[in-house]
Amino acid sequence: MSIQFTDVCYITNDVLRLRAFYEVVFNVKAEGNEIHSGISIDGSTLVFDHVDIADENATFRYVEAGVANNVIVGFNVDNVDAEYSRLLTLGAEMLNEPTTHPWGARSFQFRDPDGNILNFRSIPKEA
Repeated sequence: MSIQFTDVCYITNDVLRLRAFYEVVFNVKAEGNEIHSGISIDGSTLVFDHVDIADENATFRYVEAGVANNVIVGFNVDNVDAEYSRLLTLGAEMLNEPTTHPWGARSFQFRDPDGNILNFRSIPKEA
């Protein structure tokens, strides 16, 4: 069996607002429209679907923006401290400051405009 991770899909009531946030965070350009958009990052995709699409399928239920807490989407970055400073200037809602963990990774978490939590981490390079 072969499995390849492909994407994370964010359900939102404002696709254009959410994708604009991610375009700035990752310095990339999204493709799509106000119903369905996506950005590619190193072979994986962040997808933004309007709540109306999700509501067409009884399996999905949109939760009001700002209350999402069940998933943290993580990204490795070269320099956590530089990214933290950059995102502060963009007005991102920070949940904590960069912290070095006992296992060596350094990370911080912040929220997107819908309240989804993102984790940026740097892994120390072996000497």
